[in-house]
Amino acid sequence: MAPTQQESAAASPPSIAALDRLMTSYQQADPEAPAALIGALSPALLRFFRTQDLMSREQADDLLQETWLRIHRVRHTYRPGQPVLPWVYAIARRVRVDGYRRTRRIRAHEIATEMLPEPRPRFETRNSLPAFETLVAVLPEAQREVVTMLKAGGLSLEEVARATSCTVGAVKQKASRAYERLRRLLQEEKNELP
Repeated sequence: MAPTQQESAAASPPSIAALDRLMTSYQQADPEAPAALIGALSPALLRFFRTQDLMSREQADDLLQETWLRIHRVRHTYRPGQPVLPWVYAIARRVRVDGYRRTRRIRAHEIATEMLPEPRPRFETRNSLPAFETLVAVLPEAQREVVTMLKAGGLSLEEVARATSCTVGAVKQKASRAYERLRRLLQEEKNELP
């Protein structure tokens, strides 16, 4: 018995060409295409949201849901033959920015209460590397976004450039500066070990 499209998507991530075909099928009202796309892209998008503003799982889930709603509404704007990942990440980026703005507006009108700030997450064990989210937390937002798209999302430099409306050179520069900062951080942590 051959596995369904959804089962095979869960077993191994589909290729970029397969994602492009799924999006084209989605535009043509294939009933299995949305579930396959969601299954294939949601983990990377969720990680993208979680690492950007160090938000909670619930906030990231909300942004992920909003992203898929927007993708559904604007699926007609996807041009078959074009890479789908930059198109999806551009939408996700706009959803994240809109969510940030909405949160800022709400916080500006709320009454502040006295709460103790949460301590910054420390490395669990000093003998292991910190989690990806912990590492990228120290980066400025633009660098964090680029590194997350490159490493967690698996996008190429050109795809990140399209998704962020930057040049490839600017993406390379942000990534290079982020990697250098992370190297220094890891070296400092290593030097602090007994």
